[in-house]
Formats: sequence, C-alpha cells, structure tokens
Amino acid sequence: MKYFLLLPINTIGMTRMRYGKGEGFRKGCGQRMTRLQYRMLLRGAVGILFLLGMLCPSAPAAEGIGEGDVKAAFVLNFIRFVEWPASAFRSPEDPVVLSVLGNDPIAAYLASLDGKKVSGRRVVVRKIPGLSALERCHVLFVGASEKAELASVLGAVRQWPTLTVADFEGFAGRGGAVGFIRRDNRVGFEINEESARKAGLKISAKLLYLGKIVPGRREG
Repeated sequence: MKYFLLLPINTIGMTRMRYGKGEGFRKGCGQRMTRLQYRMLLRGAVGILFLLGMLCPSAPAAEGIGEGDVKAAFVLNFIRFVEWPASAFRSPEDPVVLSVLGNDPIAAYLASLDGKKVSGRRVVVRKIPGLSALERCHVLFVGASEKAELASVLGAVRQWPTLTVADFEGFAGRGGAVGFIRRDNRVGFEINEESARKAGLKISAKLLYLGKIVPGRREG
C-alpha cells in the first residue's frame, strides 16, 4: 500500500492560474478556483518539496516508498525545522541525538537516519530498551507500544530541551510536541506548539504551516 503526504487535491492537469478582484482563481479548464482550494494546492506543493528535501538525493524508486519511509523522512525534516537552545549542545560539532523508544516496526526506518547531516550536525540514532535507559537526547521518538506509559515518558524528558515525536494519534493533544496522523492513507502530523515552547524549542513557521496545530494538556 502506498502513502501520499499532504496532497489534499490532485495537482495534475493544473495550468497557469490568475487572480483578479472578484474573479477567484481559475483552473486551466476555466472553472473557478476558490481561495481555499488555492491554499490547499499550495499546501500540497509545499508538502511535496518538504518531503523531497530528504528523499530526492538517494530515494529508491517511487513505488518502493512506504509509510515507514515517509515518516522517517518527516522526522529528519522535523529536526531541520526545529531550533534548539544553545545550551542543548556543548559544541558546534555535537551530534543531534535521536532516541527511539518502543518495539515498533518504524524503528528500523528511523535507524536509516543515523549518520545523516542536518545543519552541519550528524544525527545519531539510539534504540533504547526501555524508559529506565533513557538519557539526555534532542529528539525522542515514542512508538505506539508506549502509548499507555505516555505520562511517564513525557515526565522523563521534561528536564531537557527534547522534541517529542510519536507514532500514534492524540499524542500532541496529550502534551507531546509532534504526532503522526493518518487520513485516507495519507500521512500527516499534528503539532502542539505550546509543548515545544515549554521545552525551550522553536518550531519554524514552515513546519507549523504544514502541520495541524492542536492545543493540549501536558502530561507527566
């Protein structure tokens, strides 16, 4: 099964569009395009570029890209579009540490990010056997298998400027920073900007534009 990322409308067949006062946007076939439709089209195009930012250099054939590949690409781009406080790194050479918690299939895809560079820093992926083994990290990916322990997980990283990401719905609403969601075989994500801010993180406007912003309580 293939997954398509943030493509709310079909962009194939679109031709030059123009806008005039009271006219609305127009498709190549002469039909009117509303502001909302145009915004959705733009959002989809930005989403494609966002994803391809990682996948283009060394991506397999398009038919080989599945949900795990898409989510791993997203995680790498989350790192690119989040700013950590200076205190999070001891030197410009310090790596970005991505800890993976949970026995989920996606862990294998996240392992492929090990060694990649983001803003001059190497990404180091650590698979941790359990919450008791968790150490300071910049990103914590929480698998769906840890959903029942969410309060303990979020409480454990509260002392650090850690971006929390999870592979189950409702995560952002319960106090996590970024949570993946699926709608009709499309992969997207929710963002709890307040949780990220409380962790000392600044999320880029580009990332906020692509995600669904949700309010939420902070557990833990």
